[in-house]
Amino acid sequence: MEYLTKKENVKIYLISDTHLIANQLHDNGEAFQKMRDTSAGKDLDYQNLALKAFVRKIMQDKPNAVVITGDLTFNGEKISAEKLAKIFQPIAQAGIAFLVLPGNHDIYDGWARKFEQDSQIRIAQNSPNDWKKIFSNSYKAAYHFDPSSLSYSVNLNPDYRLILLDSNIYGDEFSYSYPITNGRLNNKQLTWIKNEIKDAYQNKQKVLFFMHHNLYVHNSVIHGGFVLDNTEDLQKIFTKYQIPVVFSGHIHAQNIAESTSCPTIEVASSCFSMTDQGYGIISLSPKKINYQRQSFEMNKYLTAEEIKLLPNRDFHQYLFKIFTKANTNQTSWLKNVIPNAEEREKILSFINQCNWNFFIGKSFYTQDQLTKIKNSHVYQDIKQKLPEMKNYLDSLLTEKRDSWHFEIKFK
Repeated sequence: MEYLTKKENVKIYLISDTHLIANQLHDNGEAFQKMRDTSAGKDLDYQNLALKAFVRKIMQDKPNAVVITGDLTFNGEKISAEKLAKIFQPIAQAGIAFLVLPGNHDIYDGWARKFEQDSQIRIAQNSPNDWKKIFSNSYKAAYHFDPSSLSYSVNLNPDYRLILLDSNIYGDEFSYSYPITNGRLNNKQLTWIKNEIKDAYQNKQKVLFFMHHNLYVHNSVIHGGFVLDNTEDLQKIFTKYQIPVVFSGHIHAQNIAESTSCPTIEVASSCFSMTDQGYGIISLSPKKINYQRQSFEMNKYLTAEEIKLLPNRDFHQYLFKIFTKANTNQTSWLKNVIPNAEEREKILSFINQCNWNFFIGKSFYTQDQLTKIKNSHVYQDIKQKLPEMKNYLDSLLTEKRDSWHFEIKFK
């Protein structure tokens, strides 16, 4: 049996939802600006540069593998997939495994567009075969393939097998429709998963899973379309075979969740193209799994000339600005309920900060912090005048654990 490495101590770098749109697909004109302003806080202008900087960090740190858990492209543009593969080509040449799986935006997405002045032009979409060709380095590393999807397994080392699941729903031809948000694993995929786990266990390997959609509910208010439609089926398999952890994306929020009925820990990674450019470091040894989330500081990996291209020297400050702008646009209706501009601004600022903390995985508050928040004038104002918003805010204040770190020790 071949492995990516025979080393006992292994590191994997993990990101999700890069949502890259290749620079050549827009002219920064009216049509693109309109799309950018409605992209839910994602950075569409500087991801080419951000990913190049991240690759430089990878080349410096030299982990054993890099995994991206879906939505590599903005809207399934073939050119964007090709661009991302080119950006990451140096790590493959350096012997670092580059392992990707598609997200709901990546295959046959009817929103794939080129933007010219005030026009949107349909362009080539990724087919499943295109995906395998563009990311051939990922599939060359595969030990087994699922014949019914783009799922595959990888023998990382003698102790660990990685299973990368294609949890997406897409057609078998060019699409003229929007991408399907929800995901599902069909019966053939579930059978393949069980056989793959059994094979790994026969070879005395522990199994780690990666997929785009979520295994668990990560927010009690917003979860429709994020959690697998048939998550119960996968949870039964994970329970039967005592799978320790699954890594996902899709929801764009950094959140670690557990269940009382399933032993698997789930790490939902934040969106790399927004908030604070989060990435995870998975450290593996025969007796331990350690996960640590980090915030990427890309200026360290840019030239002086490249830094001049950024809109703000503190790029995270820029990301915070477009994140809060997107949230503010979605709450324009507040003017009708809170006519006082100063009061409305305080409420918006409070909501934006709570949102930001949740999306970067910093919603694990102490009891004293929660008491202070809920006794604050602005929270009481929201409670009295905006009961539905209060319910959403409460969903951001109920985290029971740290979402940046976990460790599993094996007997």
